[in-house]
Amino acid sequence: MIKEQQLFSKCTVYHVDEMTPDDRVTLVNQHGVSNELINYAIDPYESARMEFDEINHYHLMIFDIVTPISNRATTEPVGFLYKTDQSTLYIFTRKETDYAINQLTKLSPKTLTQPIDIILNLTESLSSEFMKSILTINRKRLSIQSTIKSTKPTQPAINQLMSLQTDLIYLINSLQTDNVLLKTLQTHDRQQLNTRQLERIDDVQVELQQALDTGKLSQEVTKSVANAFDNVANANLNWTMKLLTVSSIVLTVPTIVSGFFGQNVALPFTHESSGWLYTVVITIILMIIITVILWRFGFFKK
Repeated sequence: MIKEQQLFSKCTVYHVDEMTPDDRVTLVNQHGVSNELINYAIDPYESARMEFDEINHYHLMIFDIVTPISNRATTEPVGFLYKTDQSTLYIFTRKETDYAINQLTKLSPKTLTQPIDIILNLTESLSSEFMKSILTINRKRLSIQSTIKSTKPTQPAINQLMSLQTDLIYLINSLQTDNVLLKTLQTHDRQQLNTRQLERIDDVQVELQQALDTGKLSQEVTKSVANAFDNVANANLNWTMKLLTVSSIVLTVPTIVSGFFGQNVALPFTHESSGWLYTVVITIILMIIITVILWRFGFFKK
């Protein structure tokens, strides 16, 4: 669906959401947008980058944003396509990224005279979502950390920790590629950008860099928590195996004693009516001796 936004009077803004084949025909035939740029703009797996079509005078900016409702990944791209004469802007979204268009209503149309101004203000607003997501991950991680101290690690907690690690990988990768994207824009269009726009690019880069630094720190801490989980799990496993080993050694004594007295030879107490009682007593004494020896050597320490 192609919908024209009525917020801006000095440039035309179109919102292309969940593009249909008919929308593609309209963009190609009536707006002169190439199929190649359209494919880049709507691809949910496209990396953040700049694409320049000097023949048709279009520039495409693919910018990664946080997508809380996406089943594909933690971040997905939004396509910003604008004419080099700064007269028209197209914003390509999907169901997972269409919340970005709501940020337009929070911008001041009076100060946004060109598509690049709209893009930079919009990307700065969307960049703040990275920091919010990372802080949310930190809160979840703190909750998981507390379970290490109070209880044994459980499978749901381990699965949640793995999910947080995956989210951080996507967030950090998107932050890095978004930063590279802005540097490319800054270098390629430096002659066409005014001082205010260059400063705005710097502001967005600062926002992204702060989120990137926080994300990397969160990733390191999360990795440490995951290692702690592994250590606790390994310690519990070692303790279990040690306990089973000690138990098997102690329980071997009755088998040895009963097998010894079961031989077809003359042994003490074998011909007495209470011989079985002596066998039990000898077994218990030997089990106690072995248990004490193992305890003295620290085999029962966790």
